[in-house]
Amino acid sequence: MNEALEYVLGVVVIPAAVSAAIALPFLLRPLRRHATLVEAGLGAAMALAFLLSFVSELDWRAVARQVATIEGDDAPFERWHRLGLVAAALVPAAILVGLRRWRRPVPLGMMLTIEAAIVAAVATAVFVQFPGSTTLVQIGQGVLVFASILAWTLAGPAVLWSAWTVFGTLAALAGLGGFASLAVMCGAMSVCAFAVACVAAVVPGAARASSDAVSTPASSDAVPTAAPDAIGARGALIVVLGTMSALIARCGMAYDTLGVSPAVWTAAVLLPLAGIAFSRRFRATPRPAMRTFWCWIGTALLALALLGTVALSQGGAKSDEGGGDDMMDMYGG
Repeated sequence: MNEALEYVLGVVVIPAAVSAAIALPFLLRPLRRHATLVEAGLGAAMALAFLLSFVSELDWRAVARQVATIEGDDAPFERWHRLGLVAAALVPAAILVGLRRWRRPVPLGMMLTIEAAIVAAVATAVFVQFPGSTTLVQIGQGVLVFASILAWTLAGPAVLWSAWTVFGTLAALAGLGGFASLAVMCGAMSVCAFAVACVAAVVPGAARASSDAVSTPASSDAVPTAAPDAIGARGALIVVLGTMSALIARCGMAYDTLGVSPAVWTAAVLLPLAGIAFSRRFRATPRPAMRTFWCWIGTALLALALLGTVALSQGGAKSDEGGGDDMMDMYGG
């Protein structure tokens, strides 16, 4: 087998496929009837996709050495490896958030999500530090994590399609910034989100599951009948997506070697905010598939514009450098 293909299979496709397979039971009855459990399962699967890719690219010791000394391990300690530890912590955390929200009234469920977002922001600000960090930078990192989680609430029923887009964008930015390892890990999350989104849209019986659910105005336990094929963006899933996307962006800023602007990384994190761009069309259509499309298309268009801007700026910079070299050669510099 071609070495490049084998590498991509090992660090992107297989981690994404394994994680998507773990998410599958949450898309089928009886679990599909319970929105909070669905989000918990999908959130854990998304974090697992990054973790499996991380371990495939590096080694399980890269995670273990973040919390313990391993006998005979002489590999260097790298700060960005904390991302693997965060992903590992988010797998059980997603399940915990889902269980805490299960059968809770909607207002209380949202309060629990905000509580989890605050915990994630504080914990990552204190324990996840990249090169060049200062107290002010760490505070900003915590704020970015919290803002990112809130931004994901606007992804609505398109949360999985938006995850595919956002982590695909982060993968591209990591590649443009010269960080190939981070790019493949983001790629695994993006592929996992795409696979799960496709399954959620077409799996037999998934779209009908909520017709058997008991949904009341005071409960967030059942999938809303107004959008029976939709995955919610209210609990564990957005905590995982928001935390991982914000920390990946911060890592990309710290290790960028090819001049991708921090503003671009931040914009990539907040891409889900573009879900409100076509809110009128979203409200106007009764078709669930079209509602999902109008929730997602703003994020997709903004992501394309963002990547196009970075590619053009880097292309222009290379042209300028090339032109300068030609002039130096011409004048004997």
